[in-house]
Amino acid sequence: MIETTNLTKRFGETVAVDGIDLTVEEGSVHGFVGPNGAGKTTAMQLLVGLLSPSEGAATIGGKPAGSKAAKELLGYSPQELALRESMTGRGYLEYMGRAAGMSKSDVRERADELLAWLDLEEAAGRRVGSYSGGMQRRLSLAQAMIHEPELLILDEPTTGLDPSGRQKIMDALRELPEQGMTVFVSSHVLAELEQYVGKVTILRDGEIVITDTIDAVQQAYGGQALAVETDDDERVAELLADVEVARNVEIEDGRLLVMTDDADELRNRLQGLLVEHDISLRSMSEAGTLQEAFADILEEGEQ
Repeated sequence: MIETTNLTKRFGETVAVDGIDLTVEEGSVHGFVGPNGAGKTTAMQLLVGLLSPSEGAATIGGKPAGSKAAKELLGYSPQELALRESMTGRGYLEYMGRAAGMSKSDVRERADELLAWLDLEEAAGRRVGSYSGGMQRRLSLAQAMIHEPELLILDEPTTGLDPSGRQKIMDALRELPEQGMTVFVSSHVLAELEQYVGKVTILRDGEIVITDTIDAVQQAYGGQALAVETDDDERVAELLADVEVARNVEIEDGRLLVMTDDADELRNRLQGLLVEHDISLRSMSEAGTLQEAFADILEEGEQ
């Protein structure tokens, strides 16, 4: 769906995107990650036609990026929202659909579908400027989808949202391949990407470091981790704070994710703590993490 060859963008002496060769397969959800300033947003703007490359080329569904034919195939939600705040939510979607060439009847039907799917029905008649940040993010996703594109390009779609708002966006993204869409999504919240992307591309200093499946990236670069479920995760997290081999402890998706350099030692210490404090263990398994892989890759770049 997306193909780039030596895609490069310079701003004066600064090389923002440096000769990237990228393939995003049709029907996939493909993550795009990198630190601030890595070139993610610039690369996405090249793909949607907001910028022209200094060198190289990109195609969308076989059409040159930036061409009318390519733009008809994609929907785009930028990191910096540019919604028409004086319009109602429904009015804005209908406006965007008409701008994409949809008939009045089709755009109304499609707007109704998206407003319901993204839990915006009750706010459809309100001005967009009165929406919360999470509602505006969901409306931006809706406008990107209004014309039923084959490809969605989403730049940091959960930026600035609370956990509930992020979860609503993630739940929506998981369903998109079932609707026949390809999704290319950037994010710096790597724990979220692990939940819904199949492949990930990591960008550093404008260059691609690796493109592979989540599992392959985790195995190649990630540290060791244990995924643990107990009947009192918060208490276990407190107890692990004093365990040296537990380098970092997070609670996410109803489980503990414990980073370590010695999984066997951590497992032994953890089992002892559970017995000592009469806490029941529901499950424990080894897990690599994208966050650990990302950190390792960035450290390599600094050496």
